[in-house]
Amino acid sequence: MATMIEHPGEQDFLQRLMLDNPWWDGITDDLVHDLPQRAFFKRFWTAIEKNDGSKAVVLTGPRGVGKTVMLRQAVAELLNADTPRRHVCYISLEHPLFLEIDLPRLPKLLRSVRGISADHPLWLFIDEVSYQRDWEDRIAKLLVADPMLRVVAVSALAPKKDALGHIQSLFLPPFSFAEYLEQRGIAPSDVLPQTPNVGRYTADIPDGLIELNDLFEAYINEGGFHDRDGEAGSIHRSLHSDLPGLHGISSPSDLHRLFVLLAYNTGAEFSVETLARELDIAKNTLRRYLEYLESAWLVRRLERVDQDAKPFQRAVAFKVHLIHPGLRAGLIGAKAMDSGTITRLAETAIQTQFLTSSAGIESLYYARWGHYEVPFVFLDRRSGTPLFAYHCLWRDEGIRKPREIRALVNFRTSHALPLGAFVLTKAQWHGGKIGGVPMRFEPASVLALRIGLEFSQL
Repeated sequence: MATMIEHPGEQDFLQRLMLDNPWWDGITDDLVHDLPQRAFFKRFWTAIEKNDGSKAVVLTGPRGVGKTVMLRQAVAELLNADTPRRHVCYISLEHPLFLEIDLPRLPKLLRSVRGISADHPLWLFIDEVSYQRDWEDRIAKLLVADPMLRVVAVSALAPKKDALGHIQSLFLPPFSFAEYLEQRGIAPSDVLPQTPNVGRYTADIPDGLIELNDLFEAYINEGGFHDRDGEAGSIHRSLHSDLPGLHGISSPSDLHRLFVLLAYNTGAEFSVETLARELDIAKNTLRRYLEYLESAWLVRRLERVDQDAKPFQRAVAFKVHLIHPGLRAGLIGAKAMDSGTITRLAETAIQTQFLTSSAGIESLYYARWGHYEVPFVFLDRRSGTPLFAYHCLWRDEGIRKPREIRALVNFRTSHALPLGAFVLTKAQWHGGKIGGVPMRFEPASVLALRIGLEFSQL
């Protein structure tokens, strides 16, 4: 006689939820009691307070930046605001018991068991919602089925663009350089050197710059993530978990090969054709894998503009940066030492600073025409006018020959760049001209700190 196969039922789900929701029994959630709030929490909490049930608030971002902690902190904030404890439910879909749970049925079950009438709000905090296939559609069904439901979720993957009608997506970036310093107990204003009033080249190094550069190199190698496992853990959980298979990745090994290539060459220009040829992967498959790496917030593509700062109608080439330069050290297991690699990682660190605001994310491009390249061009979102441009050269010796930054010189000649043309250096910090064109030489560490501070306020 065949053995009866049993499956977990609603009673099992409820028992697990009782453990994950200690406040139902009047017990404080000690997991987040002593953890500091990230600066982004205010933005997240404001979205939750304004939630009227028409959209789910979904916090997305790379692994290891503190999304789950922030979700639990939001639960604590809600309970502190005298929301009835039985009206607040936390569930993690990463738990094996909940992998196959019928999510749209959960609110009805909770209302029945917890005695919550249909005309009272029910708060559902869903951790790791992307562990369910078609999670965006399931959230839409949740909202339709229960108009008084308030959904707040965390996703390791960015939601699809066509889901934004019922999802308010908030991006939690890796630590900016400024936030990294704060996490280490260092006030950014205490380590930001005074701007020297120098109009031409000088070999003098301002007080405090060597110490700031040491901190910047530590940030480049290890400073973007909240978890103890840091960058290595972020890579592992995005590539080696069930997530790739759940979202259509048929060959995890090819996905890994693509990521390794992009990580090792962060900041380089690619095309789908060159990547497909290099890795011997079909172009359509490669596009899908690249989209997954972007949606998992491991890499970010920069779009290209020409010498006139105009996008190409048929975009073939693009730059790929790691979402944070520390992912390279997490992958390789060693810190970058040579100036060429540190230059590329410093460039990647600069783009990471812009992730602290939607204005920064949407306005950053690179320019390439012929053999010339300007690594960063920031465009006004309304007019398309370039506002400033950067070129990075991480080294101590003087930059005096125009050919080294000829692309930036030419670009500055063609555009007013009201906020300036910058050569990002290791230690040079002065004004001046190259080829008769005004330039500003500034340490990359200083600019990274300023960008993170300024854009975090937007």
